[in-house]
Amino acid sequence: MGLFKKNKQEEITQPHSEEEVQYRRYQHYYQEPIQPRKRKRISKVFGLITILIILAIVFYLAVMYMWSRTSDVDDLVKIEDKPSYVQVEDMNDYTKNAFVAVEDKRFYDHEGIDVRGVSRALAVSLKNGELTQGGSTITQQVVKNYFYSNETQVTRKMKEMFVAKRVEDKYSKNDILSYYVNNIYFGENNYTIEDAANYYFGATVDKDNPNLPQVTVLQSAILASVVNAPSNFDINNISDSYMTRIKTTLEKMKQQKYISNSQYTEAINQLNQ
Repeated sequence: MGLFKKNKQEEITQPHSEEEVQYRRYQHYYQEPIQPRKRKRISKVFGLITILIILAIVFYLAVMYMWSRTSDVDDLVKIEDKPSYVQVEDMNDYTKNAFVAVEDKRFYDHEGIDVRGVSRALAVSLKNGELTQGGSTITQQVVKNYFYSNETQVTRKMKEMFVAKRVEDKYSKNDILSYYVNNIYFGENNYTIEDAANYYFGATVDKDNPNLPQVTVLQSAILASVVNAPSNFDINNISDSYMTRIKTTLEKMKQQKYISNSQYTEAINQLNQ
């Protein structure tokens, strides 16, 4: 009886085939592969570098924000003290909006920073391998011209954005646009749009000024086109490149519905003459 039980147990415990024997040996000797320590070390170093970069960016932004707080946006009202200052409410719509069309078509929609414009400018910068001037809103240009005109670009751009938001919180869009066209260089030592209209055309942008003729649609486009590069474009001697830029400005004014088709056609005809 005991012999029978022993044989029965051996029958259960002993493998029945060569394949089973190999499988049991495989289970006995197989171990999960151990990850190399070097790879784990690299992962830790990479994670540490990422954290340091994030902290550096946060610190930089914090410094720029604190630095931007030294710019008193209340000072912008001093631009109104200029003798030739004309607020945009007193201009023809096609005159004030010529600058919106060419410089910042989403001016009336954003709050000082045009995220789409900044993203596009950043993409162009990465593609060209250098930081471009694009992406600045009219509000940012007001800030730059009044507070930061002589500073390096990267530092200035960051502070522009922080201060631009504060400017938008304090002033109306008409105020901001007025500060822009009355504190920008038009060439020939003219820093207000009224001075430029007087100097170049013997005209005025002030609808309430009965002593001079009103600037035309074409003249408004010419003035809006020069502010981007007054050292390259001479209003008194319009080059082919300047002519192209003026036509582009008129086209943008028409597309954004600041002038009618008939006004556009008339201005183009006058320009070609």
